[in-house]
Amino acid sequence: MKFKIKTKYLKEAISAVSRVVDPRPATPSLQGLYLRTRENLLEVIGSDLDVVLKARTEVKTEVEGETLVNARVLSEIVRKLPTGEATFSDIGSELKVEIKKMDFQLRKLDEKKYPEALLEENSKDNTEEVETTELFESIKKVGIASSPEGGRPVLTGVYFNNKNNKTELVATDSYRLATHSLSEIPIKDIGIISYRSLNETIRVFENSDEPIKINSNERELHFYNDKFSASLRKLEGTFPEYKNLFPKETLFSIEVKKTELLESLDRATVVAEGFIPVKVVLESNETLKITTVNKDIGGGNEEVSIKTLGVDVEDVSGFEMSFNPNYFMQGIEVLDGDTVYIRFSGNEKPVVIQGEVENYKYLLMPVRTNQ
Repeated sequence: MKFKIKTKYLKEAISAVSRVVDPRPATPSLQGLYLRTRENLLEVIGSDLDVVLKARTEVKTEVEGETLVNARVLSEIVRKLPTGEATFSDIGSELKVEIKKMDFQLRKLDEKKYPEALLEENSKDNTEEVETTELFESIKKVGIASSPEGGRPVLTGVYFNNKNNKTELVATDSYRLATHSLSEIPIKDIGIISYRSLNETIRVFENSDEPIKINSNERELHFYNDKFSASLRKLEGTFPEYKNLFPKETLFSIEVKKTELLESLDRATVVAEGFIPVKVVLESNETLKITTVNKDIGGGNEEVSIKTLGVDVEDVSGFEMSFNPNYFMQGIEVLDGDTVYIRFSGNEKPVVIQGEVENYKYLLMPVRTNQ
């Protein structure tokens, strides 16, 4: 294999694909980037088995072929290359990279041990072109509520629920839950996809000017255009019956300025250190007090102006609840508009947080404390 490529296009392809490669995979070949040339195209492939990313870019091919090189080393070298045209040459057990007055020899991995399934071309059957701006924003908004990798598999993902000419995206880690309704996605059988895989896909495609197409089969969801493709493995399992988790009745709601509430919570987390619960107390129908107590550091109190809403709003002073401060802030940060609405259904029941646009809901469980 031998080809020449402008470093601008090389850096774009390598940086997009290398992020998904696990530096310590169970299979040694998966720590590599698979490079192959066909005619005057270079294809770069990387995967952690949950997501397969591919980038295609034009090159001047002298000898067609394929090779496998350590992703971390190659991406670091490529990132630091000067502007110009680089030459890649396959020389036995090494891949040689030359540009201007420098060259590198990189030890190759065995490309024959790279999983063949990752090299296959995706089917173009049942493909639909999608407007991804709304979709990607929706994924980011609900993804904050997904469980970290390593937890219960279905809770690490985003559930795509197509109902009544709309698509609702849902994620939960069992402590909080986020839902967002958007225009119907034409692919009906997406199911549950890892949020981490979706997030990596967004990073590849969100700045692309080219139309993006998607299709789905029993095992995978595919995004692609002329430059990039992503194949995301679907998660097996049944997503929780989330609709029943929302309280059926609301005792009262409060309206508060988004910026004021976030700034107050941000100050409170300095004392809370990110994990000690923050207590919110209704001082009156017009005042919310945010309290933090850390036995090792100290504590703090801050009052925020609110408006209490309800059909027959009575005096709510003394009502209090405690929340994980990071979860509380994350649900507020993604809201649209300048105003936050928080619905209370009882001291031990979850609250529903919404913004000025009603298609997003964030359900947050309270934390029990001894304070």
